[in-house]
Amino acid sequence: MGCIVGLGLSGGAPALRAATFETADSAAAISLVDDITTPRSGGSSRADTVPRDGKGTADRVGADARRREAKSPCAEADAACRQALQVLREDGLASIDLDIRVRGRAGNDYPCECRLEGETFQPRRFASTTMTWKATGVCHKPLYFEDWNMERYGHGYGCLADPFVSAAHFFVTLPVLPYKAGVELPWECIYPLGYYRPGSCAPWTCPAVPISPRGFAVEAATITGLVFLLP
Repeated sequence: MGCIVGLGLSGGAPALRAATFETADSAAAISLVDDITTPRSGGSSRADTVPRDGKGTADRVGADARRREAKSPCAEADAACRQALQVLREDGLASIDLDIRVRGRAGNDYPCECRLEGETFQPRRFASTTMTWKATGVCHKPLYFEDWNMERYGHGYGCLADPFVSAAHFFVTLPVLPYKAGVELPWECIYPLGYYRPGSCAPWTCPAVPISPRGFAVEAATITGLVFLLP
């Protein structure tokens, strides 16, 4: 607390003019004026003083504090924050509504509807286009050890199991190679028609075993020749 006292002369009598107190808690300035007049020689003294009970001072300090809070730039934001927090706390599952109908007044709460009525539908008049397709003449010789699922469509069993699956496919196909050679002769041309095109979602297929009398004959002749040739 700080106190400053000024002493001067007024009409031949000493006068105690002003005392200013500053409080750190309220940061408010309170001015008290006390004029005390004392005669030079004898006689009675007259003193005009303000009440010193402190009640009026506390009221003014509280009013100043409330006035500063009202003028604070964050006062309105704090009030809005408290109000939004109260609304959030009062919100619950019971307030959720599944009604999605548009409510309100057209043109004010939502745009006005512009209906297309009285119009005659006009279809697009595209020019007729004739598309011709001719099968390519690409062909290849029979692929006796081909694995459709892995080599054409990319279906596999994993990077670790694929080598073993391919080896098993080779050794299983080797004994029936004469039969497959009888079904598709080595000099025939095989056209790649009927397969799924590259990039298409091809399912996992299981090729059927072809039934061919010529294949059975070639397989039987091969087994008979091996019996007589091998000791």
